[in-house]
Amino acid sequence: MNPKMLTLVTFVLLVVGLVAAGCLDYGEEPQKSDSGSNGSIIGPTTDPTAPPLAITPVIVYTLKEAHEKFGTDLPVPSYLPGGYSFSYALQHGEPDNRISLIYAKGEDELRITQVPVPGNPCPGQKTTGSVGVTIDGTNGTFTPGDGENMLRWSDSRYAYCLSGTQEMDEMVAIAASVDGSGRSA
Repeated sequence: MNPKMLTLVTFVLLVVGLVAAGCLDYGEEPQKSDSGSNGSIIGPTTDPTAPPLAITPVIVYTLKEAHEKFGTDLPVPSYLPGGYSFSYALQHGEPDNRISLIYAKGEDELRITQVPVPGNPCPGQKTTGSVGVTIDGTNGTFTPGDGENMLRWSDSRYAYCLSGTQEMDEMVAIAASVDGSGRSA
Protein backbone atom coordinates (compact mmCIF):
# COMPACT_ATOMS: atom_id res chain seq x y z
CA MET A 1 0.00 0.00 0.00
CA ASN A 2 1.20 3.53 -0.76
CA PRO A 3 2.77 5.12 2.40
CA LYS A 4 0.73 8.32 1.89
CA MET A 5 -2.48 6.28 1.65
CA LEU A 6 -1.50 4.30 4.75
CA THR A 7 -0.96 7.56 6.65
CA LEU A 8 -4.35 8.88 5.52
CA VAL A 9 -6.09 5.62 6.47
CA THR A 10 -4.37 5.64 9.89
CA PHE A 11 -5.42 9.28 10.44
CA VAL A 12 -9.05 8.57 9.50
CA LEU A 13 -9.16 5.54 11.81
CA LEU A 14 -7.69 7.65 14.64
CA VAL A 15 -10.32 10.38 14.21
CA VAL A 16 -13.15 7.85 13.98
CA GLY A 17 -11.88 6.16 17.15
CA LEU A 18 -11.63 9.47 19.01
CA VAL A 19 -15.15 10.46 17.95
CA ALA A 20 -16.52 7.05 18.98
CA ALA A 21 -14.78 7.30 22.34
CA GLY A 22 -16.28 10.75 22.90
CA CYS A 23 -12.88 12.48 22.95
CA LEU A 24 -13.74 14.98 20.23
CA ASP A 25 -16.44 17.62 20.61
CA TYR A 26 -17.90 19.09 17.44
CA GLY A 27 -19.90 21.92 18.95
CA GLU A 28 -22.38 19.88 20.98
CA GLU A 29 -23.52 21.30 24.25
CA PRO A 30 -21.43 19.89 27.09
CA GLN A 31 -23.19 17.34 29.21
CA LYS A 32 -23.78 18.02 32.88
CA SER A 33 -20.78 16.68 34.75
CA ASP A 34 -20.99 14.42 37.77
CA SER A 35 -18.96 15.12 40.88
CA GLY A 36 -16.65 12.42 42.15
CA SER A 37 -16.40 11.54 45.82
CA ASN A 38 -13.35 13.78 46.17
CA GLY A 39 -15.17 16.78 44.68
CA SER A 40 -13.47 16.52 41.30
CA ILE A 41 -15.45 17.03 38.13
CA ILE A 42 -15.97 14.01 35.87
CA GLY A 43 -16.91 14.74 32.26
CA PRO A 44 -16.01 17.15 29.48
CA THR A 45 -14.31 20.39 30.43
CA THR A 46 -15.71 23.78 29.56
CA ASP A 47 -12.66 25.64 30.85
CA PRO A 48 -12.06 28.58 28.47
CA THR A 49 -8.35 28.57 29.33
CA ALA A 50 -7.87 24.98 28.15
CA PRO A 51 -5.66 24.86 25.03
CA PRO A 52 -7.44 24.10 21.75
CA LEU A 53 -7.10 20.58 20.39
CA ALA A 54 -5.67 20.61 16.86
CA ILE A 55 -6.33 17.16 15.44
CA THR A 56 -6.35 18.09 11.75
CA PRO A 57 -3.35 20.03 10.41
CA VAL A 58 -3.82 22.80 7.86
CA ILE A 59 -2.51 21.56 4.50
CA VAL A 60 -1.61 23.69 1.47
CA TYR A 61 -0.18 22.63 -1.86
CA THR A 62 1.93 25.58 -3.02
CA LEU A 63 4.71 27.57 -1.36
CA LYS A 64 2.74 30.74 -2.13
CA GLU A 65 -0.22 29.41 -0.12
CA ALA A 66 2.14 28.34 2.66
CA HIS A 67 3.56 31.87 2.89
CA GLU A 68 0.04 33.35 2.90
CA LYS A 69 -1.32 30.98 5.58
CA PHE A 70 1.73 30.36 7.78
CA GLY A 71 3.81 33.53 7.33
CA THR A 72 6.98 34.36 5.47
CA ASP A 73 9.46 32.82 7.91
CA LEU A 74 9.32 29.28 6.49
CA PRO A 75 12.19 26.76 6.37
CA VAL A 76 12.59 26.90 2.57
CA PRO A 77 15.83 25.31 1.32
CA SER A 78 17.67 26.81 -1.64
CA TYR A 79 19.34 23.44 -2.30
CA LEU A 80 17.57 20.13 -2.86
CA PRO A 81 18.94 16.85 -4.22
CA GLY A 82 18.20 16.24 -7.90
CA GLY A 83 14.59 15.43 -8.76
CA TYR A 84 12.96 16.74 -5.57
CA SER A 85 10.23 19.36 -5.82
CA PHE A 86 7.76 20.96 -3.40
CA SER A 87 4.79 18.68 -2.69
CA TYR A 88 2.81 20.23 0.19
CA ALA A 89 3.06 22.06 3.51
CA LEU A 90 1.23 21.59 6.76
CA GLN A 91 0.86 23.35 10.08
CA HIS A 92 0.03 21.20 13.08
CA GLY A 93 -1.30 24.02 15.30
CA GLU A 94 -1.32 24.05 19.08
CA PRO A 95 0.48 23.27 21.25
CA ASP A 96 3.70 23.74 19.26
CA ASN A 97 2.63 25.26 15.89
CA ARG A 98 4.96 23.03 13.89
CA ILE A 99 5.21 23.78 10.19
CA SER A 100 6.46 21.11 7.80
CA LEU A 101 7.44 21.54 4.17
CA ILE A 102 7.42 18.28 2.23
CA TYR A 103 9.41 17.78 -0.95
CA ALA A 104 9.02 14.66 -3.06
CA LYS A 105 10.82 12.66 -5.70
CA GLY A 106 8.39 9.96 -6.75
CA GLU A 107 7.40 8.12 -3.56
CA ASP A 108 10.46 9.39 -1.63
CA GLU A 109 9.76 12.34 0.69
CA LEU A 110 12.05 14.87 2.31
CA ARG A 111 10.43 16.71 5.25
CA ILE A 112 11.67 19.94 6.85
CA THR A 113 9.89 20.78 10.10
CA GLN A 114 10.20 24.06 12.00
CA VAL A 115 9.09 24.38 15.63
CA PRO A 116 9.01 27.88 17.20
CA VAL A 117 10.55 26.59 20.43
CA PRO A 118 14.34 26.15 20.22
CA GLY A 119 15.43 22.85 21.63
CA ASN A 120 12.00 21.22 21.26
CA PRO A 121 12.71 17.76 19.86
CA CYS A 122 11.09 16.27 16.81
CA PRO A 123 8.17 14.19 18.02
CA GLY A 124 8.36 10.43 17.80
CA GLN A 125 11.92 10.13 16.59
CA LYS A 126 14.69 8.13 18.26
CA THR A 127 18.04 9.70 19.13
CA THR A 128 20.04 6.51 19.71
CA GLY A 129 23.14 6.46 17.53
CA SER A 130 23.17 10.23 16.94
CA VAL A 131 26.38 11.94 15.89
CA GLY A 132 27.24 15.62 16.14
CA VAL A 133 27.36 17.72 12.95
CA THR A 134 28.01 21.37 12.13
CA ILE A 135 25.62 23.30 9.90
CA ASP A 136 27.13 26.66 8.93
CA GLY A 137 28.67 26.98 12.39
CA THR A 138 25.55 25.72 14.20
CA ASN A 139 25.70 22.44 16.12
CA GLY A 140 23.23 19.74 15.22
CA THR A 141 22.74 15.98 15.43
CA PHE A 142 22.34 13.40 12.70
CA THR A 143 20.51 10.20 13.59
CA PRO A 144 20.60 7.31 11.15
CA GLY A 145 17.38 5.34 10.96
CA ASP A 146 15.88 2.27 9.41
CA GLY A 147 14.67 3.73 6.11
CA GLU A 148 14.65 7.34 7.37
CA ASN A 149 17.44 9.52 8.70
CA MET A 150 16.96 12.61 10.87
CA LEU A 151 18.97 15.82 11.19
CA ARG A 152 18.16 18.20 14.05
CA TRP A 153 19.43 21.70 14.76
CA SER A 154 18.17 24.93 16.28
CA ASP A 155 18.83 28.63 16.40
CA SER A 156 17.62 31.48 18.61
CA ARG A 157 14.03 31.23 17.32
CA TYR A 158 13.34 27.72 16.05
CA ALA A 159 14.15 24.06 16.31
CA TYR A 160 14.43 22.23 12.97
CA CYS A 161 14.09 18.61 11.93
CA LEU A 162 15.01 17.32 8.50
CA SER A 163 13.97 13.76 7.72
CA GLY A 164 14.49 11.65 4.65
CA THR A 165 16.54 8.88 3.10
CA GLN A 166 19.55 11.10 2.34
CA GLU A 167 22.94 10.45 3.89
CA MET A 168 24.46 12.78 6.49
CA ASP A 169 26.51 15.02 4.15
CA GLU A 170 23.53 15.56 1.83
CA MET A 171 21.24 16.41 4.75
CA VAL A 172 23.77 18.88 6.17
CA ALA A 173 23.95 20.59 2.75
CA ILE A 174 20.14 20.87 2.61
CA ALA A 175 19.98 22.22 6.18
CA ALA A 176 22.70 24.79 5.45
CA SER A 177 20.57 26.13 2.59
CA VAL A 178 17.39 26.64 4.65
CA ASP A 179 16.17 30.23 4.38
CA GLY A 180 14.50 31.96 7.30
CA SER A 181 16.33 30.01 9.97
CA GLY A 182 17.69 33.03 11.81
CA ARG A 183 21.20 31.54 12.05
CA SER A 184 23.83 34.21 12.26
CA ALA A 185 26.41 34.10 9.52
